[in-house]
Amino acid sequence: MKPEDLYRARHTLGHLWGKGRPLMASELGRALRLGGKRPGDSIRDYERGKTPISGPITVAVAMFLNGCLPPDGVPE
Repeated sequence: MKPEDLYRARHTLGHLWGKGRPLMASELGRALRLGGKRPGDSIRDYERGKTPISGPITVAVAMFLNGCLPPDGVPE
């Protein structure tokens, strides 16, 4: 997965999950259970190409795009 793919996925997931808008980076970070106080920072780093996107992130995002929901539900 390339940074622009993750960016597009965030936009698609917001609509798939009924938000009517792209997911915020923090929402996707929480859905992926990324650690730290600001999980959205990791998403932004992935999207900017600053940090490589790991295989597990790629798999989870692909599952979300194919209809799976996050284990903790859709983030608010």
